[in-house]
Amino acid sequence: MSFRVCINCHGIRVYPYMGFMVGQRFQCQDCQELMVIPLEFERQEDYETYLVAMKGGAEHEPKDAEEE
Repeated sequence: MSFRVCINCHGIRVYPYMGFMVGQRFQCQDCQELMVIPLEFERQEDYETYLVAMKGGAEHEPKDAEEE
């Protein structure tokens, strides 16, 4: 099951706002941002990795090669 994520606040409470002739739009229920293309994730792990990256952290930093 996939879920949509707000491009502004990165919240997961994104719902269809309007559609039909004007094209589909979505609205975040947390920050009220209107968007045409929200982020979409298939797995919770991918979303959590994205959140860490957006906060400037590095949960999965590549390990340095051994010093010689």
